[in-house]
Amino acid sequence: MKAISIFLIILLPALVFAQSYKRHMVRADRVSIELSKGVLELIPLSEKAIRVQWHKNGIREAQEIILINKVPVPKFTVTSTLGQLKITTRSLQVVFSKNNGALTFADSNGKAFLQEKAGSRTLRADSVSGEDCFVAEQSFLSTNGEALFGLGQFQDGNFNLRNVSRKLTQVNTQIAIPFLYSSKNYGILWHQYGLTYFNPADSAVALVASNTITTGKKADAEVTTTAGTQRVSQQQAVYRGEFKIGRNGNYSFLLDLGDMDNRHLVVIDGVAQIDQSNLWLPPSVGKLVYLNAGVHTVQIVCKATNKPKLTWKPADNLTTFRSPNAKALDYVIFRGNNADEVIGNYRKLSGEVPMLPLWAYGFWQCRERYTSGNHLVETIKEFRKRNLPVDVIVQDWQYWGKYGWGVPKFDEANYPDPKGFIEHLHDLNAHFSVSVWENLDKRSDVAKPYIAKNLYIPNSPWIDIFNPETQKVHWNALDTNLFANGVDSWWMDATEPENDALTGKQTYLGPGNFYRLIYPLFVSKAVYEGQRRSDPQKRVAILTRSAFAGQQRYGTINWSGDIGWSWDTYKRQIVAGLNYNMTGMPYWTTDIGGFFRPGRSQYTDPQYHDLLTRWFQWGTFNPIFRVHGYQSETEPWKYGEAVEKNMKKMLVLRYQLLPYIYSSAWQVSANGSTLMRPLVMDFATDQKAVEQRYEYLFGKSMLVAPVTEAGIKELEVYLPQSTIWYDWWSEKQYNGGQVIKTDAPQDKIPVFIKAGAIIPVGPPMQYAKEKTADTLDIRIYSGANGTFELYEDEDDNYNYEKGKFNLIPFSWNNATKILTIGPSAGKPFPGKLKARIFNIVLINGKSKADAHNSKQLRYNGERLTTKVE
Repeated sequence: MKAISIFLIILLPALVFAQSYKRHMVRADRVSIELSKGVLELIPLSEKAIRVQWHKNGIREAQEIILINKVPVPKFTVTSTLGQLKITTRSLQVVFSKNNGALTFADSNGKAFLQEKAGSRTLRADSVSGEDCFVAEQSFLSTNGEALFGLGQFQDGNFNLRNVSRKLTQVNTQIAIPFLYSSKNYGILWHQYGLTYFNPADSAVALVASNTITTGKKADAEVTTTAGTQRVSQQQAVYRGEFKIGRNGNYSFLLDLGDMDNRHLVVIDGVAQIDQSNLWLPPSVGKLVYLNAGVHTVQIVCKATNKPKLTWKPADNLTTFRSPNAKALDYVIFRGNNADEVIGNYRKLSGEVPMLPLWAYGFWQCRERYTSGNHLVETIKEFRKRNLPVDVIVQDWQYWGKYGWGVPKFDEANYPDPKGFIEHLHDLNAHFSVSVWENLDKRSDVAKPYIAKNLYIPNSPWIDIFNPETQKVHWNALDTNLFANGVDSWWMDATEPENDALTGKQTYLGPGNFYRLIYPLFVSKAVYEGQRRSDPQKRVAILTRSAFAGQQRYGTINWSGDIGWSWDTYKRQIVAGLNYNMTGMPYWTTDIGGFFRPGRSQYTDPQYHDLLTRWFQWGTFNPIFRVHGYQSETEPWKYGEAVEKNMKKMLVLRYQLLPYIYSSAWQVSANGSTLMRPLVMDFATDQKAVEQRYEYLFGKSMLVAPVTEAGIKELEVYLPQSTIWYDWWSEKQYNGGQVIKTDAPQDKIPVFIKAGAIIPVGPPMQYAKEKTADTLDIRIYSGANGTFELYEDEDDNYNYEKGKFNLIPFSWNNATKILTIGPSAGKPFPGKLKARIFNIVLINGKSKADAHNSKQLRYNGERLTTKVE
């Protein structure tokens, strides 16, 4: 609309309409609806996104933290009738009912895809730390067959989140991002910065502590804490209770222990419904359970220092958000034809994803911990000696030694020449990542500038990263002591901050309760913007333990925290990663093999080797490929010849796939794509595909089906409908829409390629830039038309933002068997290849493709067509 304000004031007879509606006003960028209690604003953000805000008593959130990109207001029209008010953009319709106050969201044809539950929009007055606020709540109707995904990274194992109860807090192993994606092709951003309950369960089970027990031999356990390695008691308590339900059905339970725990055990009627053990577990966990009407008994085991709360609710097919510390009710609806449109539209408003350096897509070698500069160098030398590809080596905590906890400075006792050992790593064609924290010792010299400017949160060990001055001082400390020595990447640990530490604190922005989810975003902002100021030619690569909505704009990678090492834990990481990637965050990884591991036996135990090998295979097809382990030597050769051989096979494959992976990463940055893709993203109409919790697409062509059980030699895999699939290894052809049984020997992970796929494959390499891409295999999988864009740039600067890249389009016509390679696009850059060789390999299921049935093409950047049979 034009930048003018139009005022329409409609006075309505009280006898005709509900008292909630009084009048509305149309402005240049929104429609304001005056209600009897507050003002409801409908704000078109784009043609496919609309923001809903309800505020009253003049209380508003002043901080715009997520939706920072200002785009032109889309054209919209407003029509008013006796019973409704309709706001229409080119792609969306939003209807406000004057009778019951509820909103309905529909596509351009008027077909509804989401509805508020009438009467569920509430703002209940409250206060935090003496500041007025509200308990904000909104419910939506969930339609039959709908599946819901996202909300971040959780360890509860829930994949489809419909009817599941969750408490969204930031803690080790759990990342809370209030973005939800529906299989009906829409997304909801619940726009709150504080604690949020998803599908809150309000019926409580009365629990009584019956006795105290200790597990094992009553020995204390050694764990990682912010104060260093400490011994934490394993003492636990048993609670019992009972509850009564009136009808058969599914019930959603939420166990809330208050603080992190090491045991989640909920036994209902003698059946363990929730059962996890690890030295760190999130404070809360949810589960859907089917129960018959009647009285039920429950037992809970947790740490004796925690006080469990178990609540439940019937599965009512509502999607409800509740934030107890809100300044207004605020959410955004995104609509698209598919997941990429929904997530891409969300990123356009909250920040696009920058390209990571090419080397970041290689292998990251990490352990807890390397003890000296020489230790790091010798490890990379051994990788090179054994011809094991690697690009990054990571220094975990405690390199600071005498300087104090969390101080970003190398203790000269073990790191006498930081610049020297990092240069040595660079000479070995490796990159260096280092662990940094935001709770550095206040007694250290490095902390003096923070102390002098009061940049710590009062009564807290954590710096107040919300303060712009803190961000500058913090980056200066990292720059002076680490980046100036050649550090390539940042491993930002405990950025939640650890243990939900903002509760009850006063921050630069205000009471911490209002902002307890957003600390990690500001840490990432400080480092990303700081490094780009210091060296705009070196891409930022941040590995961090926590995240919040919008953080993708700072080039961050997340990992799933200090997890355990069981098969169950491994499977939960797959589910956690798939849901995390549905929140717009495209870069994610885990500690391959688990952070907490089975001690010395890990090096010789065949059963653990089975798990480690399968986990490593799956990690090969994660956006970021990284191993880690607590008090463990995680290098491949530490586990014997057989494990090393299997790992090497996966490492070689990862590096051969770098042209495919890097090109797919460009689609993330340029076109809103996602690398790790739950099947709902590409097969939303195939209900069986949507239900697959351990299968996904890696890029848009490769279906990955990791082995998730011990001792497996064959695996059942569901191949989605409407396409043909090819086994990556054997090139055998299968029709989609069926479950097949495929070979899964110890050295292979089942991978299938979609018909029409065009996949570039490079030569084996020891590091990402060892060889130029002047000769590539181009694999074409027949059976459907297909396209692919091969992307290249300078690998590690931001010139691509100025158009300095090379984009080569491939197009396959399956009917004519014609491959077209279009003219290359993009501005020149140093090292841009002027000519190259493409070995065209057609896979058609008739015979295994090899060099004897490929066709070699010389390409010089101009359009080229060829028939391939």
